[in-house]
Amino acid sequence: MLGLSPARLRAYIKAGLLCPQRGDGGELRFSFQDLLLLRKAEGLVTERLPPRRVLDALRHLRRILPASQPLTGVQLGNEGGHVVVRDGDRSWRADSGQVLMPYAQAGAGGATAVLALRPEPPPLPADADLQPPTADEFYAFACSLEEGAPIEARVAYERVLKLDPQHAEAHINLGRMLHDAGDLPEAERHYRAAIAAQPRNATALYNLGVLLEDRAQPEAAIATYESATSIDPRHADAHFNAARLHDLAGHYEAALRHLRAYRNLTSG
Repeated sequence: MLGLSPARLRAYIKAGLLCPQRGDGGELRFSFQDLLLLRKAEGLVTERLPPRRVLDALRHLRRILPASQPLTGVQLGNEGGHVVVRDGDRSWRADSGQVLMPYAQAGAGGATAVLALRPEPPPLPADADLQPPTADEFYAFACSLEEGAPIEARVAYERVLKLDPQHAEAHINLGRMLHDAGDLPEAERHYRAAIAAQPRNATALYNLGVLLEDRAQPEAAIATYESATSIDPRHADAHFNAARLHDLAGHYEAALRHLRAYRNLTSG
C-alpha cells in the first residue's frame, strides 16, 4: 500500500510511533491511524527528506506533544530540508523547536529566517573539573545532544576525536551529521577514519557506500556494500542497496544473490 520497506517499518515501531497489535497468528495488525501516520511520514521522504531525519523529527514531536494529540492531526511540511510543523501563520522545526519566520516580515522577500530557540545542552557531571570526562563520556554527551542541539553535538563529537582520534563511533556519527548537512567531502573523511580505526565496522562501510552513491560513484559503492555484507551478512539495508546497484550495472546474478539475502532477512 505504501511502498514501505520492512526495515523502515521496524524503525517506526522501535521509535514508539506505531502501536500494532498481534493477530491470532502472531502477525502485526496496524490501525487506520497508524497507516495515516506512515502515509504522512513517507510523503515527507518522497519530498527528498532523509528517512532518518523524518523519523527523528516525528520521535521528537511525539515526546513534546500531549499524549492525547495524534501526530496525524499535525500539519507537516519540508522547508530547507527539515521537517516543519505548520500552525496557521506560524511554523517551527519539528526536530529542534526552532521557530521559522518568513523573511518578508523582517524586510526581505521569500526566504526563511531561523530564530535560534535551541534548548540548553545538558550539563556535564558536577565533578567534571576534578575528573575530566573521558572520550566515551563525551561521546555519550554528544549523542544526547543530537536531537535538540545538533550544532553543539558536532562540537562535542569533535571534542571526542581530540581526546581519541581513533574513536570509530564518533567518526561515524559526525560523518553522518555532515553527510545530512551536505558536506560530503568531510563526511567521507570521517567515514574512512572510522574504517581505518575499525576495518570490520559494517556501519561505517554501509554509510560510506551511501555517500559514494551520493557522489555518483556506483562501482565504489558496490564494493563498499559488498565489504559491509561480508562482515555482517545480516545487514539487510546493505544487501538491498548492493542488489539495486548490481541490477543497474547489469550484474544480474550478484543482484539476485543480494536480493535473496535481503528477503530472507526481512521476510520474518
